[in-house]
Amino acid sequence: MRNLKYLFAVIGAFSMTLTSCDVIEGPFTEDIVVGECLGKCKKILLEDYTGHMCGNCPKAAEKAAELKRIYGDQLVPIAVHAGFFAEPSGSYFTSDFRTIAGEEWDSHFGISTAGNPNGMVSRVGYPESNHILQYSQWAQKIEERLQTKPEAYIELDVNYNTTTRSLQISTKTEILQSISAPLSLNIVLTESGIIAYQKDYEADPEKISDYKHNHMVRKSLTGTWGTDLGQTNYTSGDLINNTFRVNLEEEWNTKNMSVVAFLSNTNTYEVIQAEEIHITE
Repeated sequence: MRNLKYLFAVIGAFSMTLTSCDVIEGPFTEDIVVGECLGKCKKILLEDYTGHMCGNCPKAAEKAAELKRIYGDQLVPIAVHAGFFAEPSGSYFTSDFRTIAGEEWDSHFGISTAGNPNGMVSRVGYPESNHILQYSQWAQKIEERLQTKPEAYIELDVNYNTTTRSLQISTKTEILQSISAPLSLNIVLTESGIIAYQKDYEADPEKISDYKHNHMVRKSLTGTWGTDLGQTNYTSGDLINNTFRVNLEEEWNTKNMSVVAFLSNTNTYEVIQAEEIHITE
């Protein structure tokens, strides 16, 4: 069944009239959705750990964009700038895109210590040390996860005030299967289309001044490990509502920003569902 995704990707490149296709216009040119998720389906969180001094990391970003084109809204990618390669350096790589949550995730899961570019697919495999995946391994793990039935569904709604730059995020988490574990809801802000220096070993010169950074984690609204949903046992049909508020930084381009929510097993850190919504249309 998953091979149909690849077929849709090829067909979608030639025809935009198919009813199963949905083209998203705007700055996210690499995120053309060719396969639409219908109903309360499984959605996968892809974490790409990166840094502007990592010369091999652009290849991982390209892979993330390719996978997004294939899987559409069933894949939620985020780029986490953390570790040594993300530190400001010299007169070119002066931007600091690190976040508190990103640094703590990186340290806890040992991603950059293993050598970037690396990432995780729904944080599966921790702590058996097979959670760290090279970008060439992402597609297979995504395929495996999409074969499992969704245990929960997250509905997102945003209300953004352009004058005050205040953002209100409403979430409704619906449990689809019984779960005997505490759950944590994580809310992060991402931004695409950020132009800044990036090292690329395959470019000449290696220092790219106008590199476009996409899906960059800007801030976690729920700390490093999310908000506890308050129970240790959940049954199908349970509904949990939450509201979050934040004022956005002036330098953030809201037209390119999204809210990403992901639900994780508090004990194992495994992400069981993810969702994404753009802040503005």
